[in-house]
Amino acid sequence: MNSKLTIVGFGVIGVESLYALVKNINKNKKIKISVIEKNLYNIPGGIAYSKKNSKFGFFNNPLRLSHQSFIRWVKNKKNILRLVDFIRKNPSYNLDHWLKENYDNLLIKKKFDEIYFPRLTYSFYLEDKIKKIIKISKNKKIQLSFFKGSVDKLEFEKKFIKLIPAPAFQTFQIKEDYNSIKINKKKRKYNSLKADKILIGNGLLPPKKIKINNQFSDNNYIWDFYSEGGTQKLLKKIREVLKKKKNVIVTFIGNKAGLLETTLQLKKQIITEKLDIKINVIAKKFSTLNKANFSKNYKKFKLKYFTSSKIKKIRKAEEILILLKKEFKYAVFMRFNKYDVWTTILKDKILNRSIANLNFVEKSKYNNSIFPKIRNLTRFTFPRTILAKNFLDKNKKINIIKGKGIFIKKIKNILYVKTDTKKMVKSDIVVNVSGPVDLTSLNKESKFINTIKRSQGKFNQRGFLTDKNFALSNRIFIPGVMAYNFNPSRQTIIKAITNNSRKTINFLLSSGFH
Repeated sequence: MNSKLTIVGFGVIGVESLYALVKNINKNKKIKISVIEKNLYNIPGGIAYSKKNSKFGFFNNPLRLSHQSFIRWVKNKKNILRLVDFIRKNPSYNLDHWLKENYDNLLIKKKFDEIYFPRLTYSFYLEDKIKKIIKISKNKKIQLSFFKGSVDKLEFEKKFIKLIPAPAFQTFQIKEDYNSIKINKKKRKYNSLKADKILIGNGLLPPKKIKINNQFSDNNYIWDFYSEGGTQKLLKKIREVLKKKKNVIVTFIGNKAGLLETTLQLKKQIITEKLDIKINVIAKKFSTLNKANFSKNYKKFKLKYFTSSKIKKIRKAEEILILLKKEFKYAVFMRFNKYDVWTTILKDKILNRSIANLNFVEKSKYNNSIFPKIRNLTRFTFPRTILAKNFLDKNKKINIIKGKGIFIKKIKNILYVKTDTKKMVKSDIVVNVSGPVDLTSLNKESKFINTIKRSQGKFNQRGFLTDKNFALSNRIFIPGVMAYNFNPSRQTIIKAITNNSRKTINFLLSSGFH
């Protein structure tokens, strides 16, 4: 089957891109579009926002930092009532406390801006987008085809790209079903698909694979935390171990976002349910994300160094980092929080204005070396997860082990993680939350992405070297986190993904795509 455009992945990127395309394309133009999704349980929402895989997860940022389309959707009372109804009908999601804490602001005061919503909220939003996609496509000459499957590799021909699956692609349909959508599987299978262009909607790459002994085979090692089920899967494994013994040792490789996401539920199990859980954390650095808390005097804060006159004089990428560090130092001295600074910078679009002054060489320098440093300084997250981790740490429930996990072996139903400091960490369950592998190191983690690496050769440690419209070539588009210029102004991920997807589609449409 040949399509004009094939979208790989039907999470946020896939839905937003397809919606922008069907909404804006000329209704008199005939066009075939294909969508490939590996796991139908991830529709709607993808790995990060589906009701299944984002169970127990929260946005890292309050609603005000999201994009306007989602903010408007949330502020619609009927959508809040849908969320409330879901929470009450699904007590296993443990959102009763969140609902009680935010109920007045949600339904009475209608103060939404500072609320950290459960990530599954976004699945409702995307569900509504999918319903619109189906409706609009029926009124235009658009042939939509949906396929379940995983792209194993790409073959580049002169006039098209061939997508090879592992195993075969299988068709499915999406239909409206009252207030939701219904997915119907079909029996028709394809051993390959052809496309003029492809848009890659994959999310984060998995962590780098750690060496294991040859006969190692154990379900208690979670390699790719988010795609394998996140916190929900970890809790299930903990209960399975506790059926056989009185206590359980969980070892995390890494101590950033993945670890923090589990802390609220681990605290609940340890403190409320009195389960005997010991936690090891193997990490090179002990620092984690920062708590997103305003100071009491936040409204009085004003930037001292990022003034309009100084921003206009910026010509070097490093100057942006220097000014940011000065702002943080000044704020702390004046008894403000760093989050006060960062919130003001985002609100006033300081990074956007600063980057606009850089030439091509300096923009490349910013994306490759300055941006990662800014990102490390400005990773603020949902305060409750930080508080939960600090509580566990204070009560000696977390054992920090400095180092890097390099090898895992199994001896008599016990897992041992060897570190680069030659320590052997005994565990019942091992969870790899070390973060996504960078493209230069990626080897066995994704055959599909490796195909693009080998064929295009345009990448560095930060990602694929896409242009301003997120085109890697005239046939491959990557508006997501695998593009090295994905999010230079440090918007929230959900906002950047949405804006990038729309930008790519607008470019395709303006360049005569039909």
